[in-house]
Amino acid sequence: MTMQLSRRRDGYLYETLLRAAGVAGWFIRGHISEQTTLIEIDGSIRPVDYYSEDTIASPDRSTSYSFDQPDGRVTGLYKSRLIDAPMKPYGQNRISMHIAIMRALQSDTEYSDYSVFDRGRWKDYQFDILRDQRAKTPLGNFDTVEIRYSSPGSAKSWSLHCAPSLGYLPVMLIYREGGKIKSRALLTDYRIDDPE
Repeated sequence: MTMQLSRRRDGYLYETLLRAAGVAGWFIRGHISEQTTLIEIDGSIRPVDYYSEDTIASPDRSTSYSFDQPDGRVTGLYKSRLIDAPMKPYGQNRISMHIAIMRALQSDTEYSDYSVFDRGRWKDYQFDILRDQRAKTPLGNFDTVEIRYSSPGSAKSWSLHCAPSLGYLPVMLIYREGGKIKSRALLTDYRIDDPE
């Protein structure tokens, strides 16, 4: 998995790309790419849009949303279905939430819940923050803050391990189903460019 956050004139572009690796790569072809444009309003991160392409799914699937803050609507397309839903205050999409979490940790802001627009609808996620966690990666061992999140009643959960020594950059992401780890992404390399 690769992740890239780029500074834009009026905000940020965050992109992720996931491909199966190791033995799984022998059987799973394709990729899942996601990108979102972000702006900062009053110190908080807000998504402007979201786009994803999944060529692992059969058939291939693409999703697009526009988060219209002034009109208070989320519009777009999910599984060829038109989407039009009311915006939620401080609502995020499934990847803009990563940046919102990092920003909250950097500014030592208290937070407990985020509403996340995913699969054509809003989901309210609950968060557990576990401090003083250790993450072992190919790049070394890191002290991290683990943010574990899931929607109520779901058997699926995610963990984002953010390293204070790297400005709360994620160094490990874990996906679980029914309490069992289904996938794990570990930091193998990173680069922080000077802002222009």
